[in-house]
Amino acid sequence: MSEQSLPTLPMWRVNHIEPSPEMLALRANGPIHRVRFPSGHEGWWVTGYDESKAVLSDPAFRPSGMPPAAFTPATVILGSPGWLGSHEGSEHARLRTIVAPAFSNRRVKLLAQQIDAIAAQLFETLAAQPQPADLRHHLSFPLPAMVISALMGVPYENHAFFAELSDEVMTHQHESGPRNAALLAWEELRTYIRGKMRGRRQDPGDNLLTDLLAAVDQGKATEEEAIGLAAGILVAGHESTVAQIEFGLLAMFRHPNQRKRLVGDPSLVDKAVEEILRMYPPGAGWDGIMRYPRTDVTIAGVLIPAESKVLVGLPATSFDPRHFDDPDIFDIGRAEKPHLAFSYGPHYCIGEALARLELKVVFGSIFQRFPRLRLAVAPEELNLRKDIITGGFEEFPVLW
Repeated sequence: MSEQSLPTLPMWRVNHIEPSPEMLALRANGPIHRVRFPSGHEGWWVTGYDESKAVLSDPAFRPSGMPPAAFTPATVILGSPGWLGSHEGSEHARLRTIVAPAFSNRRVKLLAQQIDAIAAQLFETLAAQPQPADLRHHLSFPLPAMVISALMGVPYENHAFFAELSDEVMTHQHESGPRNAALLAWEELRTYIRGKMRGRRQDPGDNLLTDLLAAVDQGKATEEEAIGLAAGILVAGHESTVAQIEFGLLAMFRHPNQRKRLVGDPSLVDKAVEEILRMYPPGAGWDGIMRYPRTDVTIAGVLIPAESKVLVGLPATSFDPRHFDDPDIFDIGRAEKPHLAFSYGPHYCIGEALARLELKVVFGSIFQRFPRLRLAVAPEELNLRKDIITGGFEEFPVLW
C-alpha cells in the first residue's frame, strides 16, 4: 500500500452512532492495519478481538505516557503522578491496590441506593423542564458527577464545579494544539482534591479520599500520587459514563423494537447494557488505547518495529465475527460474551462495576418514567463533541 493510500483516522460513525463503514470494511480485511493518525503520524490499528487482548496483556507493549516521550491523542493527565494509565508493572499494581477498595462489591452495593435516588431526582428535574429539554444538562452530565461525589466523599453541591473541570481536562491535546486551558483545569482539579483530602483528617468516612489519606499516612503513596489517583478516577469515571448514557439512549431510539423488548421485560437490562457497551461505546472517531512495543514484535503475521504507534481499536473488536455471532446486529438478548469496552489486562477499567451499575439504573428505569421519550431533532442534527476523547454531544434535546 502506498504512503498516500494509507487509511486515515478518524473514521466517523454514521449519524453519530452506527459503526463507520470504513472501519467495518477495514476490520473485515484482517486484524491489524497500517494507518495514518489525525496528527499525520503513521502506525498500526489493531481491530481483531484476540489480537487486541494479546497486545493489552503483553508487557512488551508500554502504555502511552511512559518514557520515551511519544505522540498520543490523549490529554495533559498522561505522565501525571498517580495517573494509572501511565504506570506499569509493580508501580501500576501498587497504585491500583490503593484505590481498589473504593470499587469493591461492598462499596458499590452501598452506592446502589444512592444512585437510584440520584437518578430519580434527576428524572423529576428533567420532567419539570419545558419541552424540548436538554437531557445532557439535566441527566447524563450531572448523574455520573453526583455518583463520583458520593464515591469520593466530596459535597454533592460541588459536582457541577469538578464536572466542568473534568470536561476541560479530557479535551484532545495534540502535539500542535493548545494545552493551557486543560493544564489549568487539571491543576485546579488537583488543588480542589488536595484540600478535600486533607479535610478528611478531621472528618474521615467510608470513601475514596479517606482511603487515599490513609495510604499516604502509611507510606504506600505520596500525597501527589494520591491526589493524582483521585483526580484521574474522577475524570475517567465521569466523562466516559456521560457519553455512554447518550450513545445508549440514541441506540435505543434507533432500535425501537429492542427498546420495546426492554420495556416489556425489565430483566433484560443487564444484557441490554452489555450490548450497548459492545456496539455503541463512548468515543469520537478513532477510539482505542495506544501502546508502544519496546522491541520488534509480530502481530497476526505483521512485523511491527520497536516504538511504533499501535492503537488497540476497542470498538472495532466488537465486530469481530470470530468472537461475536452476527456482530452487526443490535440484540439486547445476545448470549453473553465478554466485550472489550472496559479494556483488558492489567489496565482493565477499575471502575467497571460502578459504571455498569449507573447504566443499569438509567436504562432500567428511564423508559418507565418517560414512556414516550424521544429525540427532539434528527440524529444527524446532534453536534458530536469531536474535541473530547469520549465523544458525546454538545446538547441532547428530547421530548416526552
